[in-house]
Amino acid sequence: MTQEMSEFQQRAAAAALVKMLNGKYFNICDLDAVARTMGKEQQLAGRDYAALRSLHCIDWMDMGPDLARMTREKCIELLGLSHQLIDVAAHSPKERPAEKQRSLLRLAFGAWTS
Repeated sequence: MTQEMSEFQQRAAAAALVKMLNGKYFNICDLDAVARTMGKEQQLAGRDYAALRSLHCIDWMDMGPDLARMTREKCIELLGLSHQLIDVAAHSPKERPAEKQRSLLRLAFGAWTS
């Protein structure tokens, strides 16, 4: 990351990631917003990004397990984040949203929150 993110920006990005990965459907606007918050909007280009745009508003369930997994992985890859985030955000249903955000903050940005 070229510039430091404030705690507010980190928390906002983490909350948006949780929303994006746990929503009923894939929303490209969420990905765009996270990238802008992180200062990585230039990374959202090329054929992979175009493919993600074509999946906008498609339910995760309608994609099938393989395409849904690949879509989540591609989003994380384009943002330059760890693939471990997918497990924390999308596959921990017992965890409350605030706990997921703290886990994402630690994994994605190295932040420690109380």
